[in-house]
Amino acid sequence: MTQTTPAQGQQRAFVRVDDSLPLAWRRIDEARFQEVVAHFEKHRIFPQQGLDVHQIMASLDVTDALRLLEQSDPMLARVLVRLDQKLNLLLRLFHPGETERPMVLTPVNLSGGGISFLDRDPGLSKGDVLEIRLALSVDSLTVIDCFARVMMVVENMQEELTRVACRFEPILDTDRERLIQYIFQRQSELLRAKKGY
Repeated sequence: MTQTTPAQGQQRAFVRVDDSLPLAWRRIDEARFQEVVAHFEKHRIFPQQGLDVHQIMASLDVTDALRLLEQSDPMLARVLVRLDQKLNLLLRLFHPGETERPMVLTPVNLSGGGISFLDRDPGLSKGDVLEIRLALSVDSLTVIDCFARVMMVVENMQEELTRVACRFEPILDTDRERLIQYIFQRQSELLRAKKGY
């Protein structure tokens, strides 16, 4: 098995892709953020925030099992993916207020090290800390919850939207790896589309 050197790992973390993905964010105060960081440094996980339907769904995630099933029984895998998508839609109908801001399809530039997104009048400044929920597909099969610090805010980028550039801090290693794998997969899809395959 090939091992990744620290330099290669760093390079992988900064591979980027432009996409449109479901995103929700909210600003948190510095005191709350320091509690999160302390808990993360001690336990390598984020503190529980009560009964969160999305966290329960994440613990029941079957994405990896579906990928394996696609190889042995593609038809069954497609049916199960469709059922999972329908369940996610029903969940959103019955639990619309799980976050302060609903997940909205948002233009993003994504890397393993951070995210930038476009928003109309976000009211953010450099140094603000955000709690982020990001789905790696429109059907929200894989949702990543993390924290990020605003590094730059550029107003009126296009169509009166503001670009907010953030650095993940902290993010679970498994979620960072999911992001990187998604970016490589998406880059490959975009390259194939460009070549007309």
